[in-house]
Amino acid sequence: MSSSFPATFGVSHVFALYDTVNFLTLQSDDLTAKPALDVEVMDETGRVITDRLDDQRLEASLSGILKTGASIPFPGDRITYNSVSYIIKDVSTAGVNNGYRKVTLKCVKYQEIA
Repeated sequence: MSSSFPATFGVSHVFALYDTVNFLTLQSDDLTAKPALDVEVMDETGRVITDRLDDQRLEASLSGILKTGASIPFPGDRITYNSVSYIIKDVSTAGVNNGYRKVTLKCVKYQEIA
């Protein structure tokens, strides 16, 4: 008898992460799309009659373990993930005495900035 793994049964789903990052062993990603501008107009009774969504933002939070010899980027640097070029806004790094150094990047892609 022969078997091939991995094997998936039932409904098909997207598995794991979308991409890799060269300086981290990526362990999680969190991707969000939302407008930076959300303006509502209410009528006299308080019901919303108009809603304008504008200035689309894509945000990414990427976390992983720092590879040996790799440099941690700085806020203001750029990173490409899942074919989107983001501006790094926040970098945090944490280490413990019995584990590897973890790095988390918070990034944003503005609608009007290439």
